[in-house]
Amino acid sequence: MTNDSAGPNPIDANGLCLLSLDGGGVRGLSTLYILQRIMLQLSLERDDGIVLKPCDVFDLIGGTSTGGLIAIMLGRLEMGIDECILAYTQLMSSVFGEKLNNIPVDWSGNIRGRYDSQRLKAAIEHVIEKAGAAPGDLMDDGTQRRCRTFVCTTAKDTLQVTRLRSYPAPNKDTLPATICEAALATSAATGCFESVTIGHRQFVDGAFGANNPVEEVEEEAADIWCTTSRDLKPLVKCFLSVGTGCHHRTPIDDNIFKFSKTLVTLAIKPESTQRRFMARWSNELKEKRIFRFDVDQGLQDVHMTEYEKRSLIESVTHDYLHNATQKGRIRDCILNLAGKEGKTNVEFDLIMQEYEARVLRMHVLKNLHSVKNPFLLNKAPCWAVPFERNPRFVDREELLGKLKRRLFAQGQSQRIGIFGLGGVGKTQIVLELAYRTKEMYSDCAVMWLPAVDVEALQQAYLEVARQLRIDHFDPDKEDVKGVVQRHLSQPHSGRWLLIIDNADDIDMWTDGGPNSISIGLRSFLPKSDQGVIIFTTRSTRVAQYLASANTIEIPEMDETKALELLTNSLMNKNLLQDTDSTRKLLERLTYLPLAIVQAASFVNENNTDIASYVRLLDGQGQEAIDLLSEEFEDEGRYKSIRNPIATTWLTSFMQIRQKEPLAADCLAFMACINAKDIPVCLLPVPEGVERTKAIGILSSYSFIHTSQAGSRVEMHRLVHLATRNWLRSANSLQQWQARSLIIVNEHFPFPDVVKRYEWRAAIPHALQVLQSTPTEPSTGERAHLTHIVASCHALDGRYKDAEELFLQSAECSEKMFGPDDWRTLRNRSSLAYAYQTMGHLQKSIQMFEEVLEAHQRIGGLDNPAGMDAMAKLASAYRLSGNLPRAEELGNRVVKYYLNVLGSESRCTLEAIFNMTLIYYAQGRLSDAEKLAQQSLFIMRKSLDPDNPLTISAITCLADIYMQRGRLREAEELYTEGLERGRRINGPAHPITIRDLHQLAMSAKLQGRHSEALALMTECCQLKEQVLGTDHFQTVQSFVLIESWTTTKSLTSRMRSRFSSMERSAVMLTRRQQYPRVEVLGGLYKARRQPKDDSLIREIKKAISDDHVSKHMLSD
Repeated sequence: MTNDSAGPNPIDANGLCLLSLDGGGVRGLSTLYILQRIMLQLSLERDDGIVLKPCDVFDLIGGTSTGGLIAIMLGRLEMGIDECILAYTQLMSSVFGEKLNNIPVDWSGNIRGRYDSQRLKAAIEHVIEKAGAAPGDLMDDGTQRRCRTFVCTTAKDTLQVTRLRSYPAPNKDTLPATICEAALATSAATGCFESVTIGHRQFVDGAFGANNPVEEVEEEAADIWCTTSRDLKPLVKCFLSVGTGCHHRTPIDDNIFKFSKTLVTLAIKPESTQRRFMARWSNELKEKRIFRFDVDQGLQDVHMTEYEKRSLIESVTHDYLHNATQKGRIRDCILNLAGKEGKTNVEFDLIMQEYEARVLRMHVLKNLHSVKNPFLLNKAPCWAVPFERNPRFVDREELLGKLKRRLFAQGQSQRIGIFGLGGVGKTQIVLELAYRTKEMYSDCAVMWLPAVDVEALQQAYLEVARQLRIDHFDPDKEDVKGVVQRHLSQPHSGRWLLIIDNADDIDMWTDGGPNSISIGLRSFLPKSDQGVIIFTTRSTRVAQYLASANTIEIPEMDETKALELLTNSLMNKNLLQDTDSTRKLLERLTYLPLAIVQAASFVNENNTDIASYVRLLDGQGQEAIDLLSEEFEDEGRYKSIRNPIATTWLTSFMQIRQKEPLAADCLAFMACINAKDIPVCLLPVPEGVERTKAIGILSSYSFIHTSQAGSRVEMHRLVHLATRNWLRSANSLQQWQARSLIIVNEHFPFPDVVKRYEWRAAIPHALQVLQSTPTEPSTGERAHLTHIVASCHALDGRYKDAEELFLQSAECSEKMFGPDDWRTLRNRSSLAYAYQTMGHLQKSIQMFEEVLEAHQRIGGLDNPAGMDAMAKLASAYRLSGNLPRAEELGNRVVKYYLNVLGSESRCTLEAIFNMTLIYYAQGRLSDAEKLAQQSLFIMRKSLDPDNPLTISAITCLADIYMQRGRLREAEELYTEGLERGRRINGPAHPITIRDLHQLAMSAKLQGRHSEALALMTECCQLKEQVLGTDHFQTVQSFVLIESWTTTKSLTSRMRSRFSSMERSAVMLTRRQQYPRVEVLGGLYKARRQPKDDSLIREIKKAISDDHVSKHMLSD
């Protein structure tokens, strides 16, 4: 249907095509044969060489029972008809080939399935996998497919029909069912198969609620395409319902068993549903938009499980299709479907309303013409739009639909604010809206005012006044803005749309602002029930100020729309065949429309390819800026505004700098660090109102987005580049980079376990400022920040990274402060500890000794810094095998901290823990156990349960238990320590790996060989990843695995696997660490157990004294 004046009827090319499929067991083959004939003839009718699938033609496919199975195959799995017939035949043969039970009830009277539900499941899974999907894939997996698909199932508890969809349904609760679950739920016929559980709900065959789902399809389509009006009929081009053959007319029998069967037949009989539907759609039936195909004779005696009668089904269906009446109806159906050009978008209801409004207006104008009323005919509405329609425009249906619904709608605001990042496409969207408004409302005046600057706005007002034929005013005496306002506010002005583009400067709209014209422009806005004003702005604050809550945010395009825009903009479409480079380009440009058009312009003008542009974009920072600063022509943008994406935000930057200097400082700072995952604690603005305000300003321009409950901000990638360009052009980039190092140094979170979440996020930004600032001349801020980041790496077990940064920090501080300064000594002590963790024990010991000598020279050792270095030196001596020296130093450290800080201080507990390790290495297991138990008891009381020191103490006590043969107690502690370590430190932390190693050893000693081998293998993989293949701990683990899997001697195993140096290192380490122990059955046993130890007595006394002091204070 067409109307010469109003244009073609949209329903002819884009009207809804709906497909409804009945249930019927094996008789579903009849449905497929009917569809096969229709799709074959449709492909021939189109004559374009393409074999069409139902998913190519229909917008929505709904089915129930085995019709639901077919719907999933055709819609969700996007099968062709021939492929579906083959899969369906094999599925029916497999499922109904053998009965599981001949009697449909068990001894207790409960209904049970006569066929194997597991066989049905396996057959469905086979079909899904053969189609290229996985049975566990969700029906709605978030992918936009060629058509929407749903199936009906019946809730067992309520007998209510439930729809399982392959698409999101607004305002509907949709179960997250997998493809397999949905197929089972719709086809689980009671008496044939068991019910199906999805989540916590049970479902049975959808045929109980809707064996003919035509009314379900009707309601679902209304939910999608006409939610408000619920009037589906004007939107439907073709509604095809296919049955599985008519049923017998069943009399009601007095026999109870036959009566129950009759009730089931009455419940699922589809003919009554079809009669009700056809009565409602009788007009559409006459217009040949509704079709029902259902074999009327020959299938009544075919039961739903009689798959062996498929030959009969095919023959009867063939005869039905070749009946003269049906051939004519099929021809009508095909001619209808052949006109379908594209899928129907969700705003089709609005499109049809626009068309009907155009038809009505054309009819009115025609009547006016017939009575020869030249006054009304010749008064064309005002059209003052400065741009031609954009031929490259990509329809963003959802956004345009929102705008069109708010135009001239009762109860809607007369002002609409559209906001979004510069270059996101706001102007192009309202430009398209202007042209569509002209088409939809031919009597509507459409006016465009650019708020780029005061002069441009003044000239636009004069042009609007001319177009409105307002010639009775003196521009020198009257303000044209007031004249236009009064004119549009009068009822006789009729319907109008006023677009005010680029309303970014709030001062232009407020009274007394520096950029306003005497009084704010807001005072000149017209008011009329027949008029609508649309503002476009980059600022959320301006949008809310001008339009209150009636605002719409314009996001960046999705990948599909972005690709469409690139396709429309490129001259050489063959370049898009490089799909990988195309995807990378769109990702780099963040799907921003202006950046995409600029990239296409560069490719067109320079005759290059997409991959080359991506390489340029991925080059050095300045190269990317230069590329994004290339000028290009764009007919849809103002001549006074620079087009390149790198300069498009300069006006906004300057506005922020002028009005909100703190927000501008934050913007400049963020341009000097990474653009992603920025902790707000790093920002150079005090916490509280000022920080909140600064973040709000930048968010209102869409330059940043907040995440994770406001603790993180993220800067737009292209804005990040453009801001750096702005700073560079103002000769302030290097200044801000130097300032950023100071800011990060001042605001970096303290590196402890409690704040691990914060400092982990801050590390990439600290590394960025360290990398971007010169290393010479050295500064105290640089040395301090480097040391902090290195400490964080050490806490995270990244010892290689920590070692490198500690070395830089030590060198930097020595240049700045000299070799004996406390900062230099702290950094050298940290570097020595890093050497120790990496296994470089001699270097570590030498550096610690030098640090201790320096402390001795400048102030003695009896101070926290000296004792910290001494404690770490004791640990290094322990690891190197010099246990007497380790014990001497460890004793001194423990006594110092007990006297100065008490027994519950963290420093004291660390010193006691180190002493425990020394006793353990000496083979004094009894003393080590006592110390471990005492210290762990205090740690559990005074420290956080997940403190790393507590975790280390737990595993230390477990080590002692294992060496003493108490394997079950040891395993419990290892398991506790490993669980806490994984949660706090992560699975790849060296401490966590060490606990995993010990748990494997515990399992091995208890005879669980397979479990032990699996744990040790995982441990080896992690050690290689974290410590490296050559680390002595990694070597030891490889030795263990080989010893557990072969029967060779240790010496021969090591000789075949490792070099002589590595073998010697392993054996020497074992002898040095355990000189006073002997090995019995894999367990260490001390040759001599001292009866008493003076240090243990001193520790016990200190703990007791602290306990008494606390009680006295509490009393």
